[in-house]
Amino acid sequence: MRLPCPRTARVAVLAVLGGATLFGACASAGPPRPLTPAQLAIRDGGIPPYTKADVEFMQGMIGHHAQAVTMSSFAEPNGASSEVRVLAGRIAVAQTDEMDFMEDWLRTRKQTVPPRDGAHHHHAGMDMSGASGQMPGMLSPAQMDTLARARGPAFDWYFLTYMSQHHRGAITMVDALMQARSAANDDNVFKFVSDVVADQSTEIARMELLLKTRPKP
Repeated sequence: MRLPCPRTARVAVLAVLGGATLFGACASAGPPRPLTPAQLAIRDGGIPPYTKADVEFMQGMIGHHAQAVTMSSFAEPNGASSEVRVLAGRIAVAQTDEMDFMEDWLRTRKQTVPPRDGAHHHHAGMDMSGASGQMPGMLSPAQMDTLARARGPAFDWYFLTYMSQHHRGAITMVDALMQARSAANDDNVFKFVSDVVADQSTEIARMELLLKTRPKP
């Protein structure tokens, strides 16, 4: 048997319900929650969030890789040893594939794709250029000329020395990217830069071993 609810009790219940409704209205009027990376990707047509630093890194690294490919192209015509020719071939193939990836990444996001001729040397957004205005590790015109003119054992020494310099510069660029706010949150970018560091660190160690058996010209 249900007992009649006293008027005072009904008033108390209504007050509680009214307060809850008011609280809900106030809560819903608060600032919206930030979107998750997955929600942002859906909003942007499936493209994960990226930053200006990500874009500038990709644009700069295309020119950086292009120089490494040019350096590697000298190995066979300049009489490099078989070990250096194999190394140069691997670098050329790997970095050409990586340039393809970076160009596709930029196009998908409707960003400027720089030419592969090495003209895009200035990386002002991440402030990674040195006094010469070039990115870390990039060979100067004089160094490129020295490498292009070297032959045989002399070429081996210059190639191993200059490519080690070049690789260390690429790793410096990755380090700068990782320190930039909210950069490399895109899984593809993070995997790419991780591979760059792993592959080029391994190649530096290999080149240092080969250098020990090559006399300085």
